[in-house]
Amino acid sequence: MTEHTPQPPAEAAGGSGPSARREPRNEPAGTAGADGMESAGLHPAGFDREAFLTAMASRRSLASSGDEAPDDEELARLLRAVAPVADHAGLRPWRFIALRGDDRKALGRAFDDATGTLSDDPSVYSRRPLRSPLLLALVGVHRPHPKVPEWEQHASAAGAGHLLSLALWAAGWAVHWRTGPLVRSEPVRRLHGLSEDEVLMGWLYIGRPDPQRARPKPRELDVDAVLSRLPAPQPPLRAQD
Repeated sequence: MTEHTPQPPAEAAGGSGPSARREPRNEPAGTAGADGMESAGLHPAGFDREAFLTAMASRRSLASSGDEAPDDEELARLLRAVAPVADHAGLRPWRFIALRGDDRKALGRAFDDATGTLSDDPSVYSRRPLRSPLLLALVGVHRPHPKVPEWEQHASAAGAGHLLSLALWAAGWAVHWRTGPLVRSEPVRRLHGLSEDEVLMGWLYIGRPDPQRARPKPRELDVDAVLSRLPAPQPPLRAQD
């Protein structure tokens, strides 16, 4: 929290005090939205609010194909876009693990080890990590804190995963967040080097959009079904005689 200290009136040529003429201050320029309102310097120059909202609303999980994926430099740049995710106390209760090349095959073998009782054909699972050239494992990290419960830290981790998927989408990459019971299996946890305070929250499968697959339509949202107000207050219960 920033503490604001009252300042004495600025002096100008020819006088001082409240009646003195003051020089105009250099305020940050705002950004005009579709309705003409200014954003008071919240956004960078040229920010298009409607285009931003349209891009967010059009995001869908897409299958990828080919061998092309963000390199380490681009991935680092996109990860920086995750910095403003909601994070009570700034704990950063999450991390990512990149799986490329043979690391994906190692994950497939871990799937085979873990699916002896989940499938009659374990090899079905072992091929799944090869669907995309890059997998990003999302790890939720519980950092004990008196004011931030574990569920809230996991919520921040999920927010980081979704925010990164939006950044990848904006950069032209197909992203599919995959989870399932295997994230809790011991072979898979061991492969990722997880500690007791960490949970695997799935993988972002990343690559170029598969041109052979039709893109799903944007989802519609019934706002009235998810937005409401507090219920009407109820009369207090009377004490029984």
